Amino acid sequence: MNEIMRPASHQVDRPESQLLHSGNAGFIISRYAHFKPGHEQEGLNFVGEVLKHMNKADLNGMTFFFFQKAFGDQAKHHWFINMKSPLDYAASLEMVDHDETTKVLLEDGVVSDDGGFGSWGSAVEQGSITEHILVPQHGLDYSHDEEHEAWVPEAWRQTAVPQEEQLNSANAPLMVHRVAYARYPTRKEARYYAFAWQNYVNEHLRGKVTAYLYEETFGAMDRLHMLIHLASYEAWEELRNLPHRDPEFRKLLERQMISPEKGGGTGAQAFVPGGVTDTLLVPRQL
Repeated sequence: MNEIMRPASHQVDRPESQLLHSGNAGFIISRYAHFKPGHEQEGLNFVGEVLKHMNKADLNGMTFFFFQKAFGDQAKHHWFINMKSPLDYAASLEMVDHDETTKVLLEDGVVSDDGGFGSWGSAVEQGSITEHILVPQHGLDYSHDEEHEAWVPEAWRQTAVPQEEQLNSANAPLMVHRVAYARYPTRKEARYYAFAWQNYVNEHLRGKVTAYLYEETFGAMDRLHMLIHLASYEAWEELRNLPHRDPEFRKLLERQMISPEKGGGTGAQAFVPGGVTDTLLVPRQL
């Protein structure tokens, strides 16, 4: 799969060292939308053109990546807007309002239907555009006193694996977006468990899997996000089988992380039952 699936960095005409991504951004907008039946290709083409244009702009390194679901609802498409700070978002809004090329892209009649031609919004199911703000989890285990370039310490600092060996949304051919709802009484335990889980995975599947943990800011309280970057689909299967072949990892899963005063339980029991979902994403090939 890797031979034909280029990572998202190919979508941007800049050196990879100049890209913002899941590992070095301080503020990420996760956005998705459903395209109307019969208008998927028009929607895909439009988003691809807008992202190419935005990625050429000087927006303090802001980088836009476009992903598709590998399985499931094929009309649902995802893009990630990576920036250093929420203040940078204002620059993109300024561009949308005043840049002539952007206005043409947004307002041009690119979608055809029985009524003629309409703007790109005609390709999108009404009310389907949804955004979540992802901010790297920080302050759990590593020093938050270290100097950092982003709004908060970047996600690459969450692991002891050298930065050059980490996978991220720019260089990984596959990415799993995991969303988990922590139970309110055990929200702290849920975070510590997720952090311990990803630390073990990052170290023992080094070069194959890199996971980062994020808080959802300005959204649902205690809804956590994890981006799990994969070198291959085989790496995902290796991760799935880790509890069966690694006794130490199994001990982590079975460890009692919830105090008896709160009812006791493993780290997994700190989350709402059925409240963990995984979505496998692949970079849109532009």
